[in-house]
Amino acid sequence: MFLLLGGGYFSYQGLKIEIKARVAQILLHYAWHNSLEKGEPVKPWPSFDGSPVLKLEIPKYNISQIVLSSTSGQSIAFGPGFHNETFLPHANKTTAISSHRDSHGLYIKKLKKGDIIKIQDIDNTWYHYSVDDFTILNVNENNNLSNINGLLLITCYPFDAITSGTPLRFIVTAKKIKL
Repeated sequence: MFLLLGGGYFSYQGLKIEIKARVAQILLHYAWHNSLEKGEPVKPWPSFDGSPVLKLEIPKYNISQIVLSSTSGQSIAFGPGFHNETFLPHANKTTAISSHRDSHGLYIKKLKKGDIIKIQDIDNTWYHYSVDDFTILNVNENNNLSNINGLLLITCYPFDAITSGTPLRFIVTAKKIKL
């Protein structure tokens, strides 16, 4: 009995990030729908430290996620986070979004050059991007990505690391395109 309970506990601990991310996306999609109707961000629940600012879709991989207004620990535990030091897509500058590699950012390692990424903003405008390049970056070094005009999808690297907190980031660069 003790082994069964222990096994159940450790199974839950291993899956809880994935479970939280999936349940949160349901609530976030509802908040996104309300945000589009009101024309301003609506929090998914009162105690949450962020709000939805973008919707990210990658049709080839059946990805549809709500991007949150910050990269705080609470925000990216529930969904991808928008880097506030970058710009929203309408500015035609760098837009950066971070995700956890083992939950809602799991798809990032599957992306290939030429894949199409769609971003919707709060004004219900869609922006389209084509995956252009991949980079591995050490955050402990002085790296400036602000000169890239396009979309950056960022996650921790290596993808199969046993521990979290490595200084390496895998960055997907995508250029804005017209469809």
